[in-house]
Amino acid sequence: MNNQIYLIALLLSAVWMIEILKASNFEKAFKQNKVWQIKSFYVVIALVGAHLIASFIERVFELFQLN
Repeated sequence: MNNQIYLIALLLSAVWMIEILKASNFEKAFKQNKVWQIKSFYVVIALVGAHLIASFIERVFELFQLN
């Protein structure tokens, strides 16, 4: 069950973070016409942030799990 919670939270938070990064104008920090660098930056940052959020959500669910 914990793996399912982690995976769902990871996917949802990664999509959410990519949308936030797209709206944040980080493109100005990169050279023009370097699309693959910008997209790879978004993916790496989104996955790191999504992992942190998913781990937090998983631990919260573990706290309230009845055994």
